[in-house]
Amino acid sequence: MPRNGLVLVLLLSVILAGCMATPEEQITQGIANAREAFQGEPEKPNEKVGKMDLYLPKGYDIEEPSDDYNSMITKGNDSFILFINPNEKGASTFFYDLQKADPEQIWIADETFRQHGRFGFVTVKEIAEDQLELVVSSGGAKMTTMTGKNDVPQKMEWMMETVRSINTDE
Repeated sequence: MPRNGLVLVLLLSVILAGCMATPEEQITQGIANAREAFQGEPEKPNEKVGKMDLYLPKGYDIEEPSDDYNSMITKGNDSFILFINPNEKGASTFFYDLQKADPEQIWIADETFRQHGRFGFVTVKEIAEDQLELVVSSGGAKMTTMTGKNDVPQKMEWMMETVRSINTDE
């Protein structure tokens, strides 16, 4: 019986090791999640920031004070900054152009999306060995956060769902 137990432990170790994604794979999956959220139907708004309606997943809170166009969103110890420029429509590249204005910035990931006259992007920059800055945008809405490498896929997805839900074309 002990031999069977050892074989089982070794087998589980090999399976778990194969399931651990590298940081590069995490970022690639995050970009794929963001692309899917950008190209899909926008989530139905369930919150309001100033005059703008937006979708926010359960468990996330808009911190006060918040103004009409800049807000901090939190969940536990995680913080996200939301910027809304109501003068920029869905096709706007304003936030992306600002990101790219400094040629010395080094982005380890930089993906843009276009669909039905809308523009979106995600960028990832390494801040420290285990810390990344994520920036996700759709038209006139942008969200940014700092995160560990293992949290990239799920954060990019909901961040894009949120910025995609904001309609600045009205």
